[in-house]
Amino acid sequence: MKRWRMLLCAALAIAVAPVPAHAITPVIDWDPAYMWQAGGTPTNLPAGGIMQFVGTISTFGPPLDFLNATMPATEYTFTGDNLVSLGTVTLGPPATQVYSTSYSGGVIKVFADPTPDAVFAPFPPNAQVPSTFEDVAPPILIGNFTRFVVTTNNFTAFQTGNIDGDINWTGGTLIDLFRGPGGEICPGLFTGGITWNTAPGVGIPGYLFRHDGKIDLQCPVPTRKSTWGGVKQLYR
Repeated sequence: MKRWRMLLCAALAIAVAPVPAHAITPVIDWDPAYMWQAGGTPTNLPAGGIMQFVGTISTFGPPLDFLNATMPATEYTFTGDNLVSLGTVTLGPPATQVYSTSYSGGVIKVFADPTPDAVFAPFPPNAQVPSTFEDVAPPILIGNFTRFVVTTNNFTAFQTGNIDGDINWTGGTLIDLFRGPGGEICPGLFTGGITWNTAPGVGIPGYLFRHDGKIDLQCPVPTRKSTWGGVKQLYR
C-alpha cells in the first residue's frame, strides 16, 4: 500500500508540476567583464561599498540569437551599478579560507552601441569607464539584481572564484523577447568565474576582478503530462 501511494504521488507530481527550463546556450555570454569597488580587496569587500562592473558581450543565444556580437558596426556592452556590499564573511581555517560577500540592490543594463568605443581604462571610474560602455539610446535590457554573491579564497593556484546573481528584468527595448509561455518575463541567472590575478593581460590596475560569465534565462515551461504506465517504468 505504501509503495502504491508513493507511485500515485509521483504520478500526480509529474502530471501537474511545472518543470524549469534549461537553455542549451546562454542568452548572453561574455569575456571579459571587469569589476571594481572602492576600498575593497579580493578577500575583503567592506559593508556599504558599491560594486560596479562593465563588460563587452561575445555571443548571444536564443531568443537574442538574431543579434551579432561580432559585427564591427555595433558594439554590445553592459554595465552594473548600485550593488551595495553587506560585508565579507570568512569561512574555514587560515590556510584554506573562503570569502563570501553578498550584495543588496544593483542594476544591470545592456546596450547596443552604433559607435564602438568601449575601453577598459585603468582606475575606474574615469572619463572612459563606465561612459564608453553606455549609449545615449535606451538600453536593450534593464534589470534589477535580487541576489548577487562574490566568492573568493586564499588557496587557488590561479586566484579564481565565482560570482552568481539573479536578475529581475524590468525594461529595455527587447524585454518582450524574454516572455515565458504564460506571458511573464523570465528572470535571469548571472553567473561565471572570476580571477583577481594581476598578471599582464589578465588584470588591469584599479579593477578587483576579471569575470568570464554569462546570463541564462530561467523560464518555466508548460505543464508536462505523463501516464500511469510511464510513471511505473521509472520504478522498474
